[in-house]
Amino acid sequence: MLQNKVKDTELRKLVSKRVADYLSSHSYQVETDVKITGQSGVEHVFDIVARRNDGFTTRTMAVCITLGSNQEEESSAIFNFANKAFDTGINERILIAIPKLTPETRNLAEKQRIKVFDEDRLEDLLVSNTKHPSRLESIGNISTREDLINALTGLGYTIRENARIKGRSGISHVFDIVANDINTDNYTLGIDIIKKQPSLELQDVALFDAKAFDCGIVDKLIATASQITADAQQFADAQKVKLIKFKPVTIATEEGAAVNTAEEVIKTSAKTDTKNGKTAITDLRQSPRPEALKLIPEVLARRYTAIPLNVVGNTLEMAMADPSDILALEAFSAHSKRRIKPIPADAREIREAIDFNYKGYGDIEKYLSRMSIPSEVTDDRLAIDAAIDAPLAQALNLIIEEAVKARSSDVHIEPNEDRLRVRFRIDGTLQDMMSLPITAHRAIISRIKILGDMNIADHFHALDGQFTVNAGGREIDIRAATAPTVNGEMAVLRLLDKSRATIELSQLGFLPDSLEKYNKMLKVPYGMILISGPTGAGKTTTLYASINSLDIMRQNIITIEDPAEYRFKDINQIQVNTQAGITFASGLRSILRLDPDVILVGEIRDAETANIAVQAALTGHLMLSSIHANDTTGVLYRLIDLGVEPFLIASAVVGVVAQRMVRRICPYCQHTIEVPVIEQVAYEREIGEKRTKFVYGSGCKSCAFTGYLGRVGLFEIMTISDEIRRLMLSGASPSEIHAQSIKDGMITMMKDGMLKVKDNITTPSEVLRSAYSPEEQY
Repeated sequence: MLQNKVKDTELRKLVSKRVADYLSSHSYQVETDVKITGQSGVEHVFDIVARRNDGFTTRTMAVCITLGSNQEEESSAIFNFANKAFDTGINERILIAIPKLTPETRNLAEKQRIKVFDEDRLEDLLVSNTKHPSRLESIGNISTREDLINALTGLGYTIRENARIKGRSGISHVFDIVANDINTDNYTLGIDIIKKQPSLELQDVALFDAKAFDCGIVDKLIATASQITADAQQFADAQKVKLIKFKPVTIATEEGAAVNTAEEVIKTSAKTDTKNGKTAITDLRQSPRPEALKLIPEVLARRYTAIPLNVVGNTLEMAMADPSDILALEAFSAHSKRRIKPIPADAREIREAIDFNYKGYGDIEKYLSRMSIPSEVTDDRLAIDAAIDAPLAQALNLIIEEAVKARSSDVHIEPNEDRLRVRFRIDGTLQDMMSLPITAHRAIISRIKILGDMNIADHFHALDGQFTVNAGGREIDIRAATAPTVNGEMAVLRLLDKSRATIELSQLGFLPDSLEKYNKMLKVPYGMILISGPTGAGKTTTLYASINSLDIMRQNIITIEDPAEYRFKDINQIQVNTQAGITFASGLRSILRLDPDVILVGEIRDAETANIAVQAALTGHLMLSSIHANDTTGVLYRLIDLGVEPFLIASAVVGVVAQRMVRRICPYCQHTIEVPVIEQVAYEREIGEKRTKFVYGSGCKSCAFTGYLGRVGLFEIMTISDEIRRLMLSGASPSEIHAQSIKDGMITMMKDGMLKVKDNITTPSEVLRSAYSPEEQY
């Protein structure tokens, strides 16, 4: 065995020299200990980088030599090598492994598209006497398909003819020839032969390149006896599609002028563009909307100097430095699954837009690439080491800072099979923000657990924790939750801005009449006020704003919450702790012995809590709480469903508020557009006036190009009148109670929303998305 003959350092030098000599003997230009700066801006070092131009293609190969003594070291080396190669755009990856890899680590390497040579196979390779020509003497000597196959075989390729390969899209593509390197078996050249047409057009090259892209084939070649147009040659040169001709012919431009080199073709094409008056946009004012940006990854945008702007139906609008780049259009279309509308733009402006929009992702990738320990380890101690690694901590802090800047309420960190998905909930809507290497998954989750004081060794139970960070000079409380999924643990971070604890009712979006009605409810000395709505509807915010409107100094206000999201001054807050025996029900019983004036129960979830809360409201306390129901009428019947007698509900409940949250129109980019008929009809039904045009946001930097900035509540407020009490005691149906509420002056949630549309606060589509018409339910 080699490692028994020399020490590790000498062994690495010996293996490196033998591999370099072998590659040099096969016509590669070899460099050792090479430094290459990746797309992320991080400088990477490779043991060996070898390049060869054999007349068909120019190949670049990276070689990593491992002398791992255990599986963890080998796994770490494989992940680091794969990440370095990916960042620097090197597709041919060779791993020289001494000693042999275990079956598990070999499988791991193959999944990362790394060809492994261990001791036995390495010896066979290095002692091979098989020699091949370094380069074809003349491609011009190839005149038939057989000549082409013979030339490739002579250069050391194995050949498959009429090879069928299934692409990432699920479509199977056929290549006339697929050639693989006979020595490394880690290189694929896709070839098509086009002979039976007068000219090779740009479309022919684009279609070939599109199927190669779909199949993951990087090196591409077209052999043709046809005349090659200037556009086809320019496109092929730009996209690294090699064109060879069976017979020497003149390259023709579209105007019929004859040129002989690719450089002249490009110059001619540039003149034609000027003649046609096509000029690029010099100022890229319209930056991408988030829904468009997430369709195209940064690496693809940088490769083609283009950036997505907007999604209109099934069309993706993209600013492009070269709108005639068919390969780019095909690549964008294949990746986004949409038609592409190219818009000319200045290349410098596009690069600046890419830097601006992808900046957070790039910086986070930089930090993660500096991690000293990969996340894919089974040792919890190593996971802890990775979690406290400074680059990892900086990466997580940057994710949180980006979320705060984006006005996000939640950060979702979700593992997929090969990437770590990060999503922000902005104005109630989840948006994909970045995709991180799956190697960072374990360490990021461990970091969150450490910060939240959770059990880092427990990967099989849902866990909760809380911690505080400083983001942009603001103290942000974070409620963290983790849960196991089939791809590993996911985490959700709820961002709690402490300034939200001081919000007033007037800031929530109540209409003037509704606000007056709700304030009257809060002035009653005793009774129950219930807030309903789905998760994320803003119920807690309304309850906190209600507390802020009360006389805190002269009243004893006690809350019981799960959890206590915000801290209030001069208010007594109790947090549910099931392990300590503190539940909503038991905590509420305790509160009744503490001489309260106002009680806030975070949520009524069960029959016991509901009955205790009603009894508290009947015995001289003002009770505020939330409950899940679709509308105000549904709240009353939800209490009945929890076992509270109707006569107790009629006596205890003062009023009910149902609410939803909708997005506000961005004031900086609002404009009037004509809307679909369904929105016109909904508005007319609620307001009683016909309109075809409404205010929407077009998207700008202030609103992150969504057209919306902030949120506002939609409210439906029911006051329990004597007539409603009579109906409840008589066993009336929900529709009867709802109709009586409207007679008593209740504004339905749909109408409240359309009144806000009338005031240009929100849009009809937002209201229809969140509310509903009472006629449709009852």
